[in-house]
Amino acid sequence: MAVNAETFTVAKLYRDCLRMADWIATKNGSSGAGMREQIKQAFAKNKNLTDPVEIEAAKADARRGLSNLLFMEAQRMAKDQQDKHDG
Repeated sequence: MAVNAETFTVAKLYRDCLRMADWIATKNGSSGAGMREQIKQAFAKNKNLTDPVEIEAAKADARRGLSNLLFMEAQRMAKDQQDKHDG
């Protein structure tokens, strides 16, 4: 399902980032508190933005970060699967 940038709200993006942090943390055996704190700080830094262009740029940065986390986790999982297969 394609995501429409206009309907991809900041609140949804924030929740998705926090969920991803929790999911990655549990996969890695940690609490995820540090990653959650980084996400909170990044969103807090941008909470007073009013310029629509700046808001969209901040949302794009967050989506890119979320995408990068997913990509890195997928690579880690693939490596783990390969190691299991080889070992």
